[in-house]
Amino acid sequence: MKVLVLYFSGTGNTAYVGKYLDNRLKHKGVDVHTASIEAVDKSIIVEYDYLIFGFPVYACDVPVFVQNYLKEFPLTINKSVFLYCTKAIASGTALLHAENIFKKNGYCTIGMADISMPGSDGLAFIKKDSSMVLKIRKRDFGNLPEANLIVEKLMQVQNSIELGEDINKYKVISKIRAGKKIVGYILMKSYPFFENNLKKKFWANDNCIKCKKCEKICPSYNIEVKETVKFDNKCYLCMRCIHQCPVEAIQIGKKTEGKFRWKGPDGTFNPQNELK
Repeated sequence: MKVLVLYFSGTGNTAYVGKYLDNRLKHKGVDVHTASIEAVDKSIIVEYDYLIFGFPVYACDVPVFVQNYLKEFPLTINKSVFLYCTKAIASGTALLHAENIFKKNGYCTIGMADISMPGSDGLAFIKKDSSMVLKIRKRDFGNLPEANLIVEKLMQVQNSIELGEDINKYKVISKIRAGKKIVGYILMKSYPFFENNLKKKFWANDNCIKCKKCEKICPSYNIEVKETVKFDNKCYLCMRCIHQCPVEAIQIGKKTEGKFRWKGPDGTFNPQNELK
């Protein structure tokens, strides 16, 4: 059994879950390859028996750039896919939307997981010594029950196949509660205003050492570093640049100066290791 764990991660949450799944599956003797969508060619997907795909939730939805990436996925016939998303407040209909995109390309969703993680957008505005930051630092990220369920479901599906059983009984029957739909609708409608407002406020202060890390790791190629740091209008608002700047020079307006920076649950996320 060969499994591909594929994900996009702006600030490390989704990458952490992907590697968590990788470790759990390898512990069970599964042949696993885990990578960012920025580091692999989509054509390799056909080489694997199962696909696990992860993404961060933006305003209760799949990020638009991830949607565009998925729409160009290779067509298949009934390949099993497991979906997971990382969210801070609510995921709304994000997983359902992702499931529908995969379904159009011939994939059968067998399992889904909605995993709560610290919100990297809000954290950039929080004081480093705040109670919220302290709580996050104390949180145990070593056990993710929702992610464990994906591993268990995958092993069940594989066992059923080996026994010659019908795996259709494992297909996800998506049901979204009315409350989730309402929250999702409100956030999806209000997010563009919030997003457009923040995108205009990125800048680099005098701490900048012109190392060009932000330019290299920006997934939208929105940053250019020369005599000054220029931010274009293609930003995804993934927050990668602000959290990864080694001297904390990148800011959003004035309210992020001296505030908390997030490098994933284990503090080691470095997107330069995720790139092609």
